Amino acid sequence: MASVPTASQALQSQATADYVVRVEDLRVEFRTSIGVTYALNGVSLEIPRGKTLGVVGESGCGKSVTGLAILQLVPPPGVVTSGTIGFRSRESRTPVNLLEYERMGPEMRHIRGKSISMIFQEPMTSLNPVYTVGNQISEAVLLHQTGEHKEAKERAIDILRKVGMPNPERIYSNYPHELSGGMRQRAMIAMALSCTPDLLIADEPTTALDVTTEANILDLMRELQQEIGMSIMFVTHNLGVVAQMCDEVAVMYLGRVVEQASVEEIFYDPKHPYTISLLKSIPRLGTNRKEHLEVIRGSVPDPYSRVTGCPFHPRCPSFMPGICDTTMPNVVYMPDSPQHFVRCHLYNDLANHQAVPSGVSNSIGGNGQ
Repeated sequence: MASVPTASQALQSQATADYVVRVEDLRVEFRTSIGVTYALNGVSLEIPRGKTLGVVGESGCGKSVTGLAILQLVPPPGVVTSGTIGFRSRESRTPVNLLEYERMGPEMRHIRGKSISMIFQEPMTSLNPVYTVGNQISEAVLLHQTGEHKEAKERAIDILRKVGMPNPERIYSNYPHELSGGMRQRAMIAMALSCTPDLLIADEPTTALDVTTEANILDLMRELQQEIGMSIMFVTHNLGVVAQMCDEVAVMYLGRVVEQASVEEIFYDPKHPYTISLLKSIPRLGTNRKEHLEVIRGSVPDPYSRVTGCPFHPRCPSFMPGICDTTMPNVVYMPDSPQHFVRCHLYNDLANHQAVPSGVSNSIGGNGQ
């Protein structure tokens, strides 16, 4: 049976890997008048340099909060209570802990926009309605690249052209409300990429867009990634987009990463029962139209309550009484795949060779399995 390191020890064992961000045991709470919401309960994940990490899970599992925490942008009353966020820039491969910097201090202000950028979910609410698109892109260039307004304008027009904007000179002078949803999303991407960051955090960048525009934006992000060599943290609900865009996948549930592996291993050799359930719920071509879609039974627990043991145990098809409901599972790395870890008692010495869930050893794809 595989040994059972803690999340921090497991990540330390991969210290030779080339990463841009390594999050270890990150915890975030939202302290309100009606109670405390535990948004992140010990998130540990790694974003490899030059690759795309997809972050998936149900609404409220902590995907967006993780991205905001990396940039120290968790809104009040949210507070980071513990953990580390190691960041290694292109210029200096020596890691720094971002949480050691003041939230609005000069170090974090230098990193935001220049080394780490973010595409937010709603471009209309993220873009300032009283400034032109070009002015908002130029501002980032002026802050991090050059103090010359003419050069900043030229760079802004150039990045608008790269993101596929028609007539970028005209778009530069337009206000956000004058653009379509797809064009506003491209403007957000242009702003995020204007300083060629080490890491782009894309928080559901194609939500509410038509499939043609979505495909164009995904193609654009891949092209620009190859051109400037940046890493991408891609937050999404769409597993089809994950299969198309990502190199690795982190599956989150109730503020924890329950599994991380390459995209091929997640789709064809998933280990965690939650991952298996997510994949089985995808509609598939060729199945009987009268068949019911598979669903994950139950619902996500109340955000103000804390579940003892494994947080997924009330909904898990492989629930083991006396184990899953009493003890939090440790991180276990798969012996045949050092980059594949899972947080589940089924792969823990504590499980004492209990049977693994059906479908664990088999491909999820094909034949409606």
